[in-house]
Amino acid sequence: MLPFSLSRLQLIAYTIATIPLVVLLIDFLTGNLTVNPIQEATKRTGDFAFILLILTLACTPIYSLTGYRGVQKIRRGLGLFAFGYAMLHFFIYIGIDYWFDWEQIFNSVLEKRYILVGSTALIILTLLAVTSFRWWMVKLGKNWKFLHRLVYLAGLLVVLHVAWAVKGDLFTLQGDIWKPFVGGIIVVLLLILRIPIIRRGISKLRQRYSQPSQSKSKMPSIL
Repeated sequence: MLPFSLSRLQLIAYTIATIPLVVLLIDFLTGNLTVNPIQEATKRTGDFAFILLILTLACTPIYSLTGYRGVQKIRRGLGLFAFGYAMLHFFIYIGIDYWFDWEQIFNSVLEKRYILVGSTALIILTLLAVTSFRWWMVKLGKNWKFLHRLVYLAGLLVVLHVAWAVKGDLFTLQGDIWKPFVGGIIVVLLLILRIPIIRRGISKLRQRYSQPSQSKSKMPSIL
């Protein structure tokens, strides 16, 4: 029996999600965060949050494609890890970079569009993290699913945040946009796979192709 009633997949996924934070702390304590440690820490935590958010979005489509229920068990945990890295990313910005100078922070949010969309995405992720517990599922009922579909809006906002932060333009494909461009394609693809008619079609195909193998497994052995 694994600790805290975690499945093996959960234990592996959460361990991997923790490694970047451990590496970041080690690099910070040993002075290996380049010549600009604040910028490097901000970049790393932002990247980790972005990657984990995409992995969170991928859980349901992977389940639809494979029928493996285990992947659904790690969705909430990965989402919380993504939120945690996003909050750390934000704290470095307001607490270490600006030293909680709220006037400068407020002005920067108004002046820099990538901070504005990033802050909006963080607000959505915060709302989703707070309501990710079962009590809220019961309390909100059908509205809970509608609310948590906002995670895709958060994903698209993060894509814009990353693109504008590196001074790239996704619409003209100019600048250092490979990271937000690839991330954007993945987010849009995952969003398409969540469209009900497409999701049902994938499930039907999976069931159709899994039936022959199930029938064969039920045939009595003649040996």
